[in-house]
Amino acid sequence: MPTSKAPSPVSRHNGQIRINLRVALDTQHYKTSSVQMTFGELARAYLATHYNGADMQLRKWIDLLETRSAWEVGADELALSGIAMINNGYAPGTVNRNFSQLGSLYRWAKQQRLTPVGFTSPTLCQHRYEEPMRHIFISDEEVQRLINGAASHSDRRFQVLIRLLAETGSRFSEIAQRRWKDFDLQTGSIEVLHTKTKKARMMFFSQTTAELMQRVWTNRPPGELLFESERTKGAVLSYRKPWNKLRKAIGREDFNMNDFRHHRAKLLIESGSTLAVASQTIGNSSLILYRRYGHLESQAMQAAAKASWR
Repeated sequence: MPTSKAPSPVSRHNGQIRINLRVALDTQHYKTSSVQMTFGELARAYLATHYNGADMQLRKWIDLLETRSAWEVGADELALSGIAMINNGYAPGTVNRNFSQLGSLYRWAKQQRLTPVGFTSPTLCQHRYEEPMRHIFISDEEVQRLINGAASHSDRRFQVLIRLLAETGSRFSEIAQRRWKDFDLQTGSIEVLHTKTKKARMMFFSQTTAELMQRVWTNRPPGELLFESERTKGAVLSYRKPWNKLRKAIGREDFNMNDFRHHRAKLLIESGSTLAVASQTIGNSSLILYRRYGHLESQAMQAAAKASWR
C-alpha cells in the first residue's frame, strides 16, 4: 500500500510564499531527531572520516564507554577519569588534550546533526589542568633539512605537506583535511573556514611550493582531498612512518609536525610582525604567543625605538 506523501510546509498564494510553521517544525523535528548510537559507534564513525591523532587518544575512551549511549556520558564521569589518569602518571597536558579530542568528537557529531536537540557536550565544563610551557627550538638549518629530506619519500605529496607546515605554521589537521577548492596556487593562499579556534583564516605559502604542487598533482578536482588515502576513500594519510624516519635522521625525534607552528611564529616576530599578527597567522591565541615569544617582540620594539632616535 503506497504511503501518503508528507504535506509541504510551503504554499503559494497570489505569487506570495506562505509557510505553515507547524508542518515546517514537525518536518524539522524529524530531520534533527537524534541518532541512537553507542559511544563506540560514534567514535569509530568520527575516526573513519578524520585523521588528527584521534585514534590513539580515543582508544582508551572507546574501551571505557564502548556500549554506552553516546549522549549519556556525564561530565562528572569524565572529570573522575581525568583525575584517575593524573593519579596514574599521565601528564596534565595529555589529559587536557584528551578532553579536547573528546570535545572535537562531540562538535563533529553536532555538525552532522547526530546529537539530540539541546545536547551539551560533557567536555565543556571540564577542569583544565595547569601544564608547564613546552619550549620548542629548531634552527632554520634543521627545518631546511626536514624539507629536503622529505623529498626522499616515494610519495611526493609528503614533501609538499612538510613545506606547507613549515611555511604556513598551521596545524597538521588544518593542512591534511584541505581540498583543492581551498587552495589558490596563483596567490599562494589557503582558505580555512573551520578551525580549532572557530575563526576562519587565510594561510600563505611560497611560490616555490605552489610550483612543486603543480608538478606533483596534474589533476586537481576542486572537491578532492590533497592527502587522501589511496586505500580508503575520504580518509587522510598520516605519514607517521616517513615522518618518524625523517626526524630521526636529523636527530630531532622530539620535534613534532605541529611544532613547525612555533618556528614560524618565531620567524614572524623576528621579522617585525606583532604578536597579534603572528597569532592570527598561525591561528593561536596572543596570550600563548606572548608567554613564548613576548621577549622577541620586546626586542623588536626596542630596536625600532632606537632606530627612531635620529
